[in-house]
Formats: sequence, C-alpha cells, structure tokens
Amino acid sequence: MNRFFYGRLAFSNLKKNARLYLPYVLAVIGTSAMYYIMGAISRDEGIKEMPGSGDLELILGLGCGVIAIFAVIFLFYTNSFLMKRRKKEFGLFNILGMEKRHIGKMMFWESIMVACTSIFLGVAAGLLLNKLVTMVLLRLVKLEVPFGFYISTDAIVSTVILFLCIFGVTLIYNLFQVQKAKPIELLQSANHGEKEPKTRWLLTVIGILALGGGYGIAIFVEDPVGTLLLFFVAVLLVILGTYCLFTAGSIAILKLLRRNKNYYYKTRHFTSVSGMIYRMKQNAVGLSNICILSTMVLVMVSGTISLYMGVDASMKNRYPMEINITGYDLEENEKNSVKEKIVQAAADLSIDIEEMLYYTDLSCTVYKDKENLNIEKADGMNTPKGKISIVEWITLEDYQRMGGKEAELEEDEVLVFTSNGDKEERQYHFKDQTFQIKEYLSELFLTDMKMEAVCDIYFLVVKDEKVLMDLYEIQKSVYGERASQIVYNVGVDIDGTEEQEIACANRISELIKAGDAENEMIVRVETRVQNREDFMIFCGGFLFLGVFLGFVFLMATTLIIYYKQVSEGYEDKTRFEIMQKVGMSKKEVRASIRSQILKVFFFPLLMACVHLLAAFPMINRLILLFGMADMPLFAVCTVGTVGIFAVIYAVVYGITAKSYYRIVE
Repeated sequence: MNRFFYGRLAFSNLKKNARLYLPYVLAVIGTSAMYYIMGAISRDEGIKEMPGSGDLELILGLGCGVIAIFAVIFLFYTNSFLMKRRKKEFGLFNILGMEKRHIGKMMFWESIMVACTSIFLGVAAGLLLNKLVTMVLLRLVKLEVPFGFYISTDAIVSTVILFLCIFGVTLIYNLFQVQKAKPIELLQSANHGEKEPKTRWLLTVIGILALGGGYGIAIFVEDPVGTLLLFFVAVLLVILGTYCLFTAGSIAILKLLRRNKNYYYKTRHFTSVSGMIYRMKQNAVGLSNICILSTMVLVMVSGTISLYMGVDASMKNRYPMEINITGYDLEENEKNSVKEKIVQAAADLSIDIEEMLYYTDLSCTVYKDKENLNIEKADGMNTPKGKISIVEWITLEDYQRMGGKEAELEEDEVLVFTSNGDKEERQYHFKDQTFQIKEYLSELFLTDMKMEAVCDIYFLVVKDEKVLMDLYEIQKSVYGERASQIVYNVGVDIDGTEEQEIACANRISELIKAGDAENEMIVRVETRVQNREDFMIFCGGFLFLGVFLGFVFLMATTLIIYYKQVSEGYEDKTRFEIMQKVGMSKKEVRASIRSQILKVFFFPLLMACVHLLAAFPMINRLILLFGMADMPLFAVCTVGTVGIFAVIYAVVYGITAKSYYRIVE
C-alpha cells in the first residue's frame, strides 16, 4: 500500500467533514493565539521595567494558568462532539475491510494535520495580534506604550508544547474508543440515548438543594471576608446544582409539559417536547456547560468593568485628602514637628494649603458579641465568640476639632458612630473596662478618612488621650508585638496640580527625614494621585483579564452551541422527514424546529441570568474588598453586560441555527 495512502485518506476525510472540523480548528487557533499573547505579555521585559509591573505580571500569570486549564477541558470536550459524528464513518470503514490499526493510522494523520495547521496559525495570529493587545492593556492601565515588536520564544515553545499534549491525549482517547468498540456499535453510536429517560427525582432534589445552598451563601453571607472564603464553595454548589437540574430537572419539566394537553397537543410543541425528552439526558451536559460559561462571562466582565469604572470613587473613599501623612507612636512634640514640616514644604514650593485635618486614633480588631468587644487571640480552630469587627478609638478633642458637636464625657463614657453595625447596646465591655454609651452619632467625618468597610466598623469617642493610652495598654497585653499602634493622621488638600501634589509630598518626606535623623520617627507620606496610578494598574489588569477570558469563554459557548445545533440537526433530520411523509407541512416543521431550539438554547441564557441575579450581592461584597463601594454603578455595569451578551448570544444562535435548518431541510 502506498505510504501516503493514509495521509491522502485523512485529508479527504477532513475535507468531507469540513462543517465539523472548521469550527474546531478555529477554536484551537483562537485559544492558542490567546495563550501565546498572555504568555508573551507576561514575559515582556519592557513591561517588567514599568511601575506596577508586579501586579500585572501576577494577573497575567493567573490568566495563563486559567487559559491552559480551560483549553484542556474545552478542547477535550469539543472533541467528543467530533467523535460522535465520526464513529459511524469509522464503523463503515471497519465493515468494508479496513482494520482498526489502519483506522488508527488514518486518525493519527488527521490529528497531525489538524494540530499542525491550527497551532501554526494560532501562534501566527498571536504574533500578529500581540502588539495590538499589549497596546490595549497599557492604555487601560494608563502606561506608556513602548516602541518595538517583541517575539517571545518561551511563549511560542510553551504554546506548542501545551497544545501538542492536548492533541496527543485526545488522539489516544479517540483510538481507545474506536479500539474497544465493535463495528456495529460504531455504526449505531449516533443513535444512542433514544430510550426515554426516567425522571430521577433524587437527582432533581440534590440539584435544588445544591443550587439553594449556593444562592444562600451568595445572598445571606454579609461579611466580605467571609464571602471571599465561601466564594468557591458557592461556585461549586451552583455548578453541581446546574448539572443536576439540567440532567434530571429538565426531564421532569418536559414531562410536566407533556401532561399539559392544551400545550402538548399542538404541532409546534408536540414534536419538539417529545424529541427533547428522549435526548435531554445526552444534551444536558452541553446545555449546562453553555449556562455555566455564560454565567462566567457575565460575572467576570460585569465585575471587572465596574471595578475599573469606579477607580476614581474608590480612591476618594480611601484617600479623601490629596496628601495623607501617617505617624506611629509619636510624642506630642513630634506631632507638632510633622505639622510644621507640612507648612514648610508648602512654603518652599510656593503652594497654598487649602485644608489640613489631623487627629490621633487607635484601631484594633475585635470579636463583637453584643455588648462584649472580645480581643482574645485566635488559637487554631478556637476562634473567639462574636462577629469580627474593627473598633476605632479617638479623643473627644479631636472629634470636636473635626467638626463634631459639643459634648462632655466621663472616663467611662463614649460616643459611638457606626454605619452598618449594631446600635442596640447601651454599654461595651472591653477586657476589664466597661464604657457606657452616652449617644449614637448620626455622622462622623473620620469615616471618610478610612478605607472602605470590609466588615463592621465602630468609631468610639473617648474622653482624652489618657483613656486612649489605657486602651492601648489593654490590647497590647493581649496581642503583644502584634498589637496596634497609636496612629497620628494628617490629611492635606493643596491648591495645585497633581505634579505639585507629588512634589509637596516628596518635600514633606525629605524634611521629616532631615529633621529627625536621630529619633527616626515612623512616618508614611502618601498621595492620592500616586496611589491612584497603582490602583489603576491593578484594576486595569483585572479588566483586561476579565474581558480577555470572557472572550475565550464566549468563543467556547459559541462552539458548543454550534456543535449542538449540528448534532441536533443530524439526529432530527430523519424524524422530520418521517413527519413530513405522514402529513406535516414544511411550515409546521419550521414552527416545531423553532419551538425546540428556542427552548433548548435560550433556557441556559435564562438560567445564567438567574445565577447572576443570585450572585449579585456576593459579587458586590467581593469588589468591596478592592475598594469599590458603588452598588448603583455595579448594577448599571451588570445590566449593560447582560444586555450586550444577550444580543451576542442571539446573533450566535441565529447564525448557528442556519446550520441546523440546512441539515434538517
């Protein structure tokens, strides 16, 4: 036999099955191109030299890992669609006299051709698009775009190795499937699953409980830190519930529709409902994947867009003053020295100070159990009783100087402000001290000087610094070296540009260091504009990753929808031909087809929106950890993302549905 026979036969088979293999090849090209781009950017030496590159490198490295894992799962999964359609062809070859080892050689050449073509074109596409994507990323994070064209040989090698391994594993799996199957099984493989499935109520109940558990965590866990810890638990529960409900629950719903005579005994519903019942068991996994991938796209894109759009608001919440100075355990003369240096720095640069606010505070973490503010050490699994909270102690003098109302306090009395915490208690017990709550305050400017609340924060106003020092000694006796320090905070607004703001902060740092060479005061000087640049790099990197991975998952969703349309078309072709022979018109056939594919392909989108709605409170609390506390902005971004995705989904459905119609008709 001619040594090129199997190669020519493989090439001929690929041409005949172009409708099946072309989308698969395009998916490999897209996935490998994106993997190369992500790897090349993370290895770009020019980007590594830029400020904030550490965060970018971490985010891009995470993206490489996600795409690699996703590529393995996704391409292996879509390969199963191809094998399902090809098994009948392999069975025919076997019956006509071709041995399975010959079929294996043909499959080997098919894999070589598909792998070499798709990986080569994928890397080439990655090389061409790398610069464009890099420019988009650097524009997002507000960094300058370097000149030159960068080619990463390491990224090329890792891309080729990864995808060759994927093709190798899928080839071995395909050969095993063909080898163990009998010819008659290969011929009838496309007809598997025609037996009506039983309604599995236990699996339905498990799905409902799992979905309810995931939704419950997302809705009712209010602590952002606790939300972060339980996030992956909720995700796993929702995924489990989705698979169970699509597998068992969908069959139960279809059977209920069949019992509804007014609905079922209509031409457009009769054939669609009956056909879906028989094939829902094998379709459930594909529909579940579409639902989960759609949910991932919506969650990632809406969350990262809102985080990016809310950068300015987040920075104003975290740094309400343009220049923020923080000193630790300063004496009174050192505090005065810091204020003098601020005034001197502004005078040296001929800058006017618009406003300067200063106060002393002590912050510590407690486990709040009603009236008890517990500060016991957490020992392994023995966590102190109560809800983790932050208590911020300030003096009455500072409170009144910052705009607070006139009041008088005894040493055992406090004024309390909290926005989200409890307001029912009349006293607090802090170790051996008991404080009577004289009044709950309705507002406090100091809350604007603090980072967003990731847990309940209680601001307690005490009589004077003597009480503050006593509290410091109490918490130090418990936490030792890990105890909080008494902090002196100064916030400054100047009349100048951002460059003058940075120059003034640098000058303040220089004066403090020059005037305190012996005592070495611990003082940190920060500016809103400099922190904004770092935060913009972080949020911009996450937006890039979210949109990039969102596009990858959207591509996977499109391919799964396409293959499901093709699979449905081949399976429904004979059935609709029989229905037309017994009297069903073409118009009725199209109505039945439309009813079926609308149910099948828009139900996952509906479920994805339900998942997103349930996850909304959890995602909002998670992005609170990043400093974005603007729920209306997040809601607008979420609605906009859902709208755009629904349009794209409908377009994809419309395009892929044409393949179904062509096969069936």
